[in-house]
Amino acid sequence: MTDFQTIPPYQGGEVTDDRALVTLTSEESKRLIAKGIAALPVVQKAMERGTIGFCICSSAKYVAEELLGEPLPAFAHYLCGFVSSRGLFALPDEKASKQLVLVKGKAVWLDWPKENLTKYVKTMGADDVIIKSGNVLDPNRKAGTLVGLSNGGEYGKYLPYILARGITLIAPMTLNKSVNYPLDEIMLEMGITKISPQRAHGEPCGMLPLPGLVFTESDALQTLCRVRAIPVAIGGIGDGRGTVALLLLGEEKNVDHAWRLIESIKGEPPLEVPASETLYGLNTGEGNRP
Repeated sequence: MTDFQTIPPYQGGEVTDDRALVTLTSEESKRLIAKGIAALPVVQKAMERGTIGFCICSSAKYVAEELLGEPLPAFAHYLCGFVSSRGLFALPDEKASKQLVLVKGKAVWLDWPKENLTKYVKTMGADDVIIKSGNVLDPNRKAGTLVGLSNGGEYGKYLPYILARGITLIAPMTLNKSVNYPLDEIMLEMGITKISPQRAHGEPCGMLPLPGLVFTESDALQTLCRVRAIPVAIGGIGDGRGTVALLLLGEEKNVDHAWRLIESIKGEPPLEVPASETLYGLNTGEGNRP
């Protein structure tokens, strides 16, 4: 058993003598979550003695930066697919980023997609970590990720090893990905061949589960500051789209710590949407909006 399950559920009875109300954009949430993941004992242990693999996804980029203590190089834009107002899209391989692995804290850059984490996951175990975010978080804290390839894409290559070898999977999940629908039912209804390209905004997709530690903004604040963080609003308009509002509860010193931490994160730059000509899924089907 690994020691990553360090976030105790709320039992009631804790001292709550202070409150604060904060908002986080999607990018600010990703930064906060990354700071919390970087502080987890299993991650610190893997940094010292093991291997940490970062799947190609935007949330993994933030975790990598927190562990390295610096921004990723320009060649590592760390994005393979995303959701936009136009639909669900994927970057073609030639537009892909290099992939990062930390081996005992040392950065190893792989020439993705020619190289990937497969050669590492074959020998990884419970004391090693893979970081992979998802697209949906259900009421039971089960997370799922969209896949646009029949073989499950990049993550599909690793999933059998994660399950068979007991590798620690950590899924950074912003609360704005929450849905009031069971993941098991969502996955059954999804599928590349079940959805016509002419009836899809972008690419038809399937979905795979993320069987690991789901880690949200609330978990990060519990880990880093020992406060409860209750989501009280999700979504907004303009530059507030995807923003989550959190009510912080706890001892005054802890709430103050959380307040100062969040203030230091405010202003995290927004992620840029790739140019449309670099995308897969932008076909001429009826489902694509201009």
